[in-house]
Amino acid sequence: MSIERIGIYAGKGVLPIKVAENIVKSNKKVFIIAIKGLTDRNIEKFPHQWMRFGQIGLAMRLLKKNNCKKLVIIGGAKIPNFFFLFPDFFGLKLFYSLFMIRKKGDAEIIKTIINYIENKVKIKIVGADNFLDDILMIKGNLTNTGIKSSNINDIDLAIKTCSEIGNSDSGQACIVSNGKAIITEDVNGTDFMLYKALKEKNHEISGGFLIKMVKPIQDNRVDLPTVGLNTLKLINQLGLDGIVLEDKKAFLVDKDKMIEYANQKNLFIYGI
Repeated sequence: MSIERIGIYAGKGVLPIKVAENIVKSNKKVFIIAIKGLTDRNIEKFPHQWMRFGQIGLAMRLLKKNNCKKLVIIGGAKIPNFFFLFPDFFGLKLFYSLFMIRKKGDAEIIKTIINYIENKVKIKIVGADNFLDDILMIKGNLTNTGIKSSNINDIDLAIKTCSEIGNSDSGQACIVSNGKAIITEDVNGTDFMLYKALKEKNHEISGGFLIKMVKPIQDNRVDLPTVGLNTLKLINQLGLDGIVLEDKKAFLVDKDKMIEYANQKNLFIYGI
């Protein structure tokens, strides 16, 4: 009887490596689909196969061959590109499904991918949060600096704004300051939004916070909000007071370094 493994589709960044490490620590086996030009080469210390974008049929066959009953999709990537560049026959079939919803956002695209893999390939998609509990956001303050009362007063507005952009499938984050939603995230991501705010030197920003939330329409097993040390540094440059995230629904990539930096700069990291 072959050993059951947990499959990982590894996008860019360190999170796929962290998932693999934690799976192995729990005495389970992994098999990783690594994408050329995208996945961190440190993934090679685990059982893996390199392939190019679009080789979906090969990826699914290898997952089956390695007895992967479950699959984690983790790491930054422009999801459509995974399928659109030189797809194999299996990829072409999925491409047709994605083509039909091509004008919709990432959440709908990811749902289509998940449904296809679960229904056609019979591999269950599981959330990376099952293996990244150590860097998952928790409720309340993570930092020495607490959230200000003025920020508490703006949380309802921030949640409403994130819900609106989330339901339109355009983004997960926004900046709120002094009772106003200053700027919202688009398909280019959170750090792009923060760089844009810095470039525009918006004078309406005086204190306030970045909030990043799960889209109401998304499948929470894939694409949970992620923040890292660079995000926190941009927040500090903007003159914001901190970050607001959802309990159990966001990853802190450099958690210890983020908390240390936030304490040095009197910033808060607060979970709702």
